[in-house]
Amino acid sequence: MVIVKDELYGTIEFNEIEGRIIDTKEFQRLRGIKQMSVTNLVYPGANHTRFEHSLGTSHLSSIIAEKLIGDKEERERIKLFGLLHDIGHTAFSHEGEDVLKNYLGDHEAVGRKIIEKSEIADILNENYGANKIAGMFGKEMIVEADIGADRMDYLKRDALNTGVAYGVIDMDRLVHTVSIADKELCVREGGMEAAESLLVARFMMFSTVYLHKTVRIATAMLHRAIEGSIEDKTISPEEFIWMGDEVAYWRMAKEGSKYAKGILERRLYKEMAAIPEDKISREEAKKLEKELSGKFDCDIIFDYPTQFSKTVELKVLKKDGKLAPLVELSDLVNSLAEAEKKRRRILVLAREEDKRKHGENIIKELDY
Repeated sequence: MVIVKDELYGTIEFNEIEGRIIDTKEFQRLRGIKQMSVTNLVYPGANHTRFEHSLGTSHLSSIIAEKLIGDKEERERIKLFGLLHDIGHTAFSHEGEDVLKNYLGDHEAVGRKIIEKSEIADILNENYGANKIAGMFGKEMIVEADIGADRMDYLKRDALNTGVAYGVIDMDRLVHTVSIADKELCVREGGMEAAESLLVARFMMFSTVYLHKTVRIATAMLHRAIEGSIEDKTISPEEFIWMGDEVAYWRMAKEGSKYAKGILERRLYKEMAAIPEDKISREEAKKLEKELSGKFDCDIIFDYPTQFSKTVELKVLKKDGKLAPLVELSDLVNSLAEAEKKRRRILVLAREEDKRKHGENIIKELDY
């Protein structure tokens, strides 16, 4: 038995097999990977890691499974998958994945390989089968659904560690009102407002925290640092799997990456302009980035906004026993995608000294 004191749930427990998995080098490496990557440059408390998020997701998955799943072994598999759902994350979490997926695949693909070919596989094959757990990616609704354990945990954990109020959700109400119907996770009608609140919280966390302007600037620099280190063979893509954030920063900065050094010393690029997304295509932005960098002999970055709205698939189990998509019942949820669209901007970035020297002329060139 392994006992952990968690900041969200208090005392949580893991059995002997789960404890052995937690103690593997593959799982322990998650201690070195920040959950929110460069966000701590804006919110200094955002230093929590994939390690505690994985423990929390596992615990919450177990609570939901205990309520909904009758088969004991299935409940145990769901808890194990909750523990391992992020095992494939590389250094810098999703921000690193944005670049590294072009070389390694996404974190789910990396996770499957780790689960199937590591010490974790040996442990799982004693009872559950590593292939069965690896095969749960993209299929396990209790962990991965719109109101699944993963999303509930990271929203509440991220809000707590950044100190913002946007990620506050009624977790107790959601857990109490979730149900399974037609082989999918849904929420009973009495929990619809709690589900709406979670989706609004996610929107607000992305809009104001995850995609805060300064976080976007640091992320754009990080992407350049990672890509440059791979291109010049300073670090291989596979090495990012086994390095934590700090080691990767050190390796990149040591080899002269101005972007990595800038992040470490918080000498970040500055915004010169913010262009509505519908004014310029990605191809045009790349072309302009290259042309303006050459014309003004300085480094200019066009940072295209990340799209965070996803099709809401959650259904509501109505009192008459019928299922209805939440988007058909909630004008509030329907409004989120349109609200995001209106807020999306392409940021035009440069070093502070280049902004002072060329900023006005560059803005004139943009003419948007």
